[in-house]
Amino acid sequence: MKNIIEKIKRKDNIAVFILFFLISLGISLNIYLESSDEIWNFQNVYKMYNGFKIYEEINVIITPLFFYIAEGIFHLFGANLCVFRISHCVFISILFLITYNILKKLKIPKALSVLTVLMMILQEFFLLIRTSFNYNNMALLFFVIGIYYLINEKTRKNMLIQSVITLFIMLTKQNIGIYYLLGNILYFSVSKQDIKHKIKEILKYISIVFIGGILFILYLIMDHNLYNFLNYTLGGISEFANENLICDFSGLVLMIGIILINIGMSTIFIKKNFLSEEKKENIKILLIFSMMLSLISYPIFNWTHIIMGIYLMIVNIVYMAYLLFEDFKEGMTKILKIINGITIFGMIIFSCLNMYTWIKAITNSDYPYSWEDPFFAGMLGREEYEENEKVVKYIEENEKNVIVFSNRAALYMVPLKRNNGDFDLPFKGNFGIKGVDGLIEKVDNMKNAQFLIYKNENKSIYQESDKVKEHIKNTKTYVGEIEGFEIYE
Repeated sequence: MKNIIEKIKRKDNIAVFILFFLISLGISLNIYLESSDEIWNFQNVYKMYNGFKIYEEINVIITPLFFYIAEGIFHLFGANLCVFRISHCVFISILFLITYNILKKLKIPKALSVLTVLMMILQEFFLLIRTSFNYNNMALLFFVIGIYYLINEKTRKNMLIQSVITLFIMLTKQNIGIYYLLGNILYFSVSKQDIKHKIKEILKYISIVFIGGILFILYLIMDHNLYNFLNYTLGGISEFANENLICDFSGLVLMIGIILINIGMSTIFIKKNFLSEEKKENIKILLIFSMMLSLISYPIFNWTHIIMGIYLMIVNIVYMAYLLFEDFKEGMTKILKIINGITIFGMIIFSCLNMYTWIKAITNSDYPYSWEDPFFAGMLGREEYEENEKVVKYIEENEKNVIVFSNRAALYMVPLKRNNGDFDLPFKGNFGIKGVDGLIEKVDNMKNAQFLIYKNENKSIYQESDKVKEHIKNTKTYVGEIEGFEIYE
């Protein structure tokens, strides 16, 4: 009987994974090739694939696990944007699948569990899918896996699992790992066990994480990369936080509202006597870790970070709402199945239409890229391609070292397989401990170099350093223009 149940669970998980993958695939592939988070992350992974060393030659400010995994995928399946996007579909579908399993573990009916995940996918028009393959989504995946094990175990005997998951998150994105660590410490602290046992459990947990961290540091020392790692991941923190604070007001209002609902409902449910201890424990886990996860929205309060920040809050609120109406689940299930059917049909059709548009574009005789090209799968117009190619050709044929000081640098450096370090992603907080002043020093010390600065300020990114741009304009000689760039040498 147990084997039959396990087989049913496996089939259910496979079906749900395929559903989420199909929804993700068309949407993820049918994205225009432009200067964005996708291309910036792709550029760094592609540099590693071509032999450049993370931190030493590439200004990555995040811990490296995502980049190592993505580089490994490139070596296995090919190094292009198509592989990058399909990898994203696999990982994001696993995230949605684990979320679905958390909801089922909370004994929420399958129909409501599916609908909840579908609504989370639809947030801000498939935003989590459109964010592409990146360290934020991967860290969120590990975070959610950790919550699944906590809810599944309830005994705190899974200390090793929690320690390993904490390490995975820390090695994927350091700040999210710290939030998860603090979440576990807080969760252990509010348990009903005696103080000595709590301290023992916390110390055991921290010790395992600490040992893992020491092993990683030893690896960096052996790789002669510890200073570079610390320089980029820690050295620019202050500049990043101070210079990149932005806020989408409507998104922030939504987030604050959901935080208040999450805290208010959780407090009431935990204090009341109409719930079992198991259900209260579930709410306690979701409350603590959802609040910790919300911290990832700082300092960039845009919709992407906000939706990630409220991810677990939505799970908790749905869980508590279900507990209020649990007695009506039979009636709810029938209605939810109909809603699910309509929603799934619409989402699959939408994904298929995107897939059709993408296939039509890349099979067109005018499509410029083949599988061997790094940008294969990227959508772009003929005019945009020709503009990019003119800049690429100019850089390739120039006797000087041409630096594209712009967020657009990846569009030209990736096809050329070149690396200009900090200059390829000239964002405040990405320059290490010396910051913007250190980059200005590099500009002054460069010989036989040209700098391209984009004229259209509307297409510049707020994270770009205006101070460095102005220094280049004031200390270098203007010699001409090419495709919207001013040339200085």
